[in-house]
Amino acid sequence: MKADIIVKGIIFNRNLGKILLIQRSENDPTGANTWENAGGNIEYGEIPEEAMIREITEETGITEITIERVAYVTLVNAEEPYLIIAYLCEAQAENVTLSNEHQAFIWADKDECRNMLPKTIIDDFEKHKIFEYIYGGT
Repeated sequence: MKADIIVKGIIFNRNLGKILLIQRSENDPTGANTWENAGGNIEYGEIPEEAMIREITEETGITEITIERVAYVTLVNAEEPYLIIAYLCEAQAENVTLSNEHQAFIWADKDECRNMLPKTIIDDFEKHKIFEYIYGGT
């Protein structure tokens, strides 16, 4: 079995105290209208961190990103399995320019994240203590 590798960026803006969420386009064949973190497939020849910066720039227009560390790695056992490498990232920018893959964005606090993100993502956040790491256990 072969699994694709996908990178996802949990983008935190320290000045706002919030995490960037983006909403998939309403005509997206996979997950239309769902909220997520920026990310996508690693292209041939890229290392995961390069792919993360490229995907964030393509999907959000944010060019100045700091990758803090790997937040977690998880395997999604779908019909075509894929491995997700999620990174904790930091950005100072507040303005977002969405690609045509997405239709909306929000800088969300942890309660908004819990309400807007799919349960599988929140389960990973909780399992890997993402909110505790970002917000210091509050």
